[in-house]
Amino acid sequence: MSDAASEWTEAATAVRQAHETLKASSASEIRAWAEKAGLTDWSIWQKIKRELYKQLDLDYDGMRASEAEQVTDAVASAAAAAPVVELYAAGDERGSFAVVGDGDETAWYGTFHSKDAVFRQGDQTSADDSAAGKAAFLAGKLREELDAPAIRLILHISNPHLDGTRLAALAARYRVHLERLEIDDDNPATVWCEVAGHRPWQAIRLTDLLVDDQAEVG
Repeated sequence: MSDAASEWTEAATAVRQAHETLKASSASEIRAWAEKAGLTDWSIWQKIKRELYKQLDLDYDGMRASEAEQVTDAVASAAAAAPVVELYAAGDERGSFAVVGDGDETAWYGTFHSKDAVFRQGDQTSADDSAAGKAAFLAGKLREELDAPAIRLILHISNPHLDGTRLAALAARYRVHLERLEIDDDNPATVWCEVAGHRPWQAIRLTDLLVDDQAEVG
């Protein structure tokens, strides 16, 4: 049996066995089920989604988009008077990334993990996309430190090909409202991508990333 045929059998069996649970689940719950079962590698995950449609008439991608929109709207509402963080993000197709604030010491940089879910070696857009996701994650960590219900993010990137709607939905998972997405050719994060070594986000004083003059936002 070919690898593809084996995966189709595995996907069909997995969905059939979890039939009762899955048909009453949200998209996020379905994804959690797949992760726990080890069914999220790209190839088999596509087959799982197809089996969800075939067996249960569930459009996973449609469900996920609808749920993401609801979360994004809820976070936007909660962020009406929230603190503001401003970040610059960039990736390099050779395998490095950086997320930078205004100060010289407010940088998180290094190389992509070998199992990074977004970055593909040699693909510049995927590198920038992964770095932008890390910026949303970092803003979320600041929100947690402030114990705020939400936080607003001004994000500067250099790549005009990134999907702003998808980034906003990703940010909302961390209760971060993507206030503005700026295309900025003068992006200091690109310089940090060239710096040897790494600096973990835990080494940063997260409050340094806050924007002092919130009147600039809008």
